[in-house]
Amino acid sequence: DYEMRIFNAQGDMATLSSIMLSIQADQPDLVMVVSTPTLQAALRQVAQTCPVVFTGVGDAVKAGAGKSETKHHPNVTGITTRSPFRGMAAIIKETLPGTKRVGTLFTPAEINSEIYRTWFEEALRDQDIELVSIPVTAPSDIPQAADELTRQNIAAVAQIADNLTRPGFALIARRADGKNLPVYVFDSDQMKEGGTLALARDYHDAALEAAEMAVRILNGEKPAVIPFRNASMEALILNPDLAQRYGLSIGEAMRKKAALYPQQHNRKDKQ
Repeated sequence: DYEMRIFNAQGDMATLSSIMLSIQADQPDLVMVVSTPTLQAALRQVAQTCPVVFTGVGDAVKAGAGKSETKHHPNVTGITTRSPFRGMAAIIKETLPGTKRVGTLFTPAEINSEIYRTWFEEALRDQDIELVSIPVTAPSDIPQAADELTRQNIAAVAQIADNLTRPGFALIARRADGKNLPVYVFDSDQMKEGGTLALARDYHDAALEAAEMAVRILNGEKPAVIPFRNASMEALILNPDLAQRYGLSIGEAMRKKAALYPQQHNRKDKQ
């Protein structure tokens, strides 16, 4: 048996700091955090006195949790959800033959967003595709930035996942659709907001993997001896109607491999 308290800062850093102070006062047996900013806050405020298990983090080492996946903060471990950038770059080249430029919005203030932008840029470069990236610093920037992005002579939007752009994704997708641009995503939930094709880590399974780590720690295992590792499951999801509308080239092998939206979404709703 256990008691679990759930907190949500709704993206507000001041609220996040207050939450961590409350957690400090509660002195729980373990803290689980989701996202890079919450991991960084936990490292500053609770990790010295309480075990921390993370997920939803792109690169825990660069977020400050250790020197490597095996040499890390003794009270911290977890599951990273690093996006499959090389796989996505190959899919873009396959489904949009001749593509030279794709675009994304990113958030300079989020280390995970900067890292993702760099990794994706490198993966696309290997496919001879340029990444056009437009910075945003606040939710109010998204409409103008999305409009600017669609004017950059790009063949598609390929939106990296970060905490600022995620709530505004539906608007990004609408702006892209207005210019007849497909939208590739790294978050399967964004398929219901206008994504055309997703290649994503399975966040549900990643959470289960992190929960298994938490149980091991609550049963006495030390976080220091549990390496960080990336989520093991990956999902390919395709909206065939949007793919046809935007003229994507979808081979039979990909069609057989992909879960089709909205059928995939409907199955989840029934679970």
